[in-house]
Amino acid sequence: MSIFYGINKNKNGKEISNYDKYTPWEEGEFSGKISYTLDNQKYFEVYRNFTKRSPKLFDECANEISKEYTIDKSDGNKFFYEQTKVDEDLFNMSMVVRQQEVKLDGKSQNTLIQKASNIMLTGEDDVSYQNIVKNLNKRQVEEVGTLKSPTKPLYITTQNIEMLKIKKTGLEELVPKKYEVEEEIKIKQEEVNKREKNLKILQEVDQELQMINNEKNLNEEKIRMHLKAKEELQKNKEGLEKVLREVEERKIKAKTNNALYIIPLLLTIIAVALYVIKEIEFGGITTAITAILFIIIFLKNSKAKKSFKKRLEEQKTERIDIKTKIEVVNSEINSKDELIRSLEETTKIKQKIRKEQIQEKYGEEQADKAFEALENSVNFIAEQNYINELKLSINQDKFSKAQLDEKLEKLAEVEEKLSTNKEILVELLEYDEAINIAKEALDKAYIEMRESITPKFTENLSNSIKSITSGKYKTVKVNEENGLILETENGNYITASILSQGTIDELYLSLRISSINELTPENMPIILDETFAYFDKNRLQNILKLLNSNYGNKQIVILTCTQREEEALREINIPYNKITL
Repeated sequence: MSIFYGINKNKNGKEISNYDKYTPWEEGEFSGKISYTLDNQKYFEVYRNFTKRSPKLFDECANEISKEYTIDKSDGNKFFYEQTKVDEDLFNMSMVVRQQEVKLDGKSQNTLIQKASNIMLTGEDDVSYQNIVKNLNKRQVEEVGTLKSPTKPLYITTQNIEMLKIKKTGLEELVPKKYEVEEEIKIKQEEVNKREKNLKILQEVDQELQMINNEKNLNEEKIRMHLKAKEELQKNKEGLEKVLREVEERKIKAKTNNALYIIPLLLTIIAVALYVIKEIEFGGITTAITAILFIIIFLKNSKAKKSFKKRLEEQKTERIDIKTKIEVVNSEINSKDELIRSLEETTKIKQKIRKEQIQEKYGEEQADKAFEALENSVNFIAEQNYINELKLSINQDKFSKAQLDEKLEKLAEVEEKLSTNKEILVELLEYDEAINIAKEALDKAYIEMRESITPKFTENLSNSIKSITSGKYKTVKVNEENGLILETENGNYITASILSQGTIDELYLSLRISSINELTPENMPIILDETFAYFDKNRLQNILKLLNSNYGNKQIVILTCTQREEEALREINIPYNKITL
């Protein structure tokens, strides 16, 4: 068997694994080879080195054909299963019978009877239909349960899902609120950025305009100084003009006074002339007075004339000096006017240039808005306070968002738990469905077993018990309630428990071997490994006769360390081939 399936290195609950158990003590080859022929007459040879996983398979021409079969990572090459449809467990259960497998323990012979019943009802000696159904129902109740059993997985998982759905719904309602808060933060932040940018531009433009205004104020101060100087010059000019007018008035007055001196002189002259031509008669005294008056007037007029000329000269000089001063003042006034016009023009040009530079730096539209805002006396403090209020509101929104985020972090956890519970629910429902399918399949298989295979088992077992008991019992049947029952010669039915232990051993062995034909289409060998160690001589001969008559077409291998089997075969004249190892 190890040639076909290999030797397992796992202990499987044993103290030592089969590999360790059968490994040679001394160093050397640990391998084996076997040849066999299938029912289709195809010949094969198998060589296996037990230290390696897969064997080598050869055909009749010694061509290696190992790769023509499936190679499993854990089980190795599955050639023998694919050829016979018999795996290692099935091979051990039916084709190989060892010493301990037909020996009753001290508890009860009912154990073996139960195994025989199991074979007839399910095809396996350690599988009870009733126990399987019972275990399936128990597992279905304990491991799945129903929606009405609060302590069972199905109910608990369903309740968990409903509870998590409610939590999820409550948390999902926070998502729109979070988006609203985020949108509010975004809008407010954009407003803050916009206002801070505008405020910065306003402040910078304000500084620029202040520089312009400072220069303007400086120029205006200069203009005011020039205007004041011009005003002083104007006053000086007016004073000079007044003095000039006074000089002119004095000139006119002097001329008038001079004329006054001339009149008496002329009158005197006229009087003298008239006296000379005797047109007017004057007395001596009158003449003398006239002469004296004439002389006086003449002398005075002569002196006045000299004084008048002198004053005229002085007034002329003064007038010229005043006019010169007035011209100088006019020139200075014109210069001041020119300076004022230049300063005014320079101020306008500089203002225009600086404003154009501001428009170029910040954009015409933005700069114009800044100019307009500054002209309307924008309140920088109020604007900054409004920005600060927006920032405070943003921080409050961020705090609210942080609280929402903290709550929504649980949403992922809830969704994960919900997903896990849904998976558990699916698994539970699938498991429940699988159990139902298994029970349906089991029912179907059980019915099929009873209708097809059980009758064959019953027929084989009936022939065996009839032969073993020399016709005392002619029929064996099985039912769920009583297990194996036997029909006696008079037609009565009795339970198998009344049979002797030896008869039950033979019955069970016969039943187990008889299942071979139902398990594989190949004519498989029967391997009996010290199977008859506890059989007496009569029971041994009876079972050998039964094997020869019912399974003589199979290769039967008896492994034994005694001569009992060989002696029994000789006595009952059954041919055999002996191989001594």
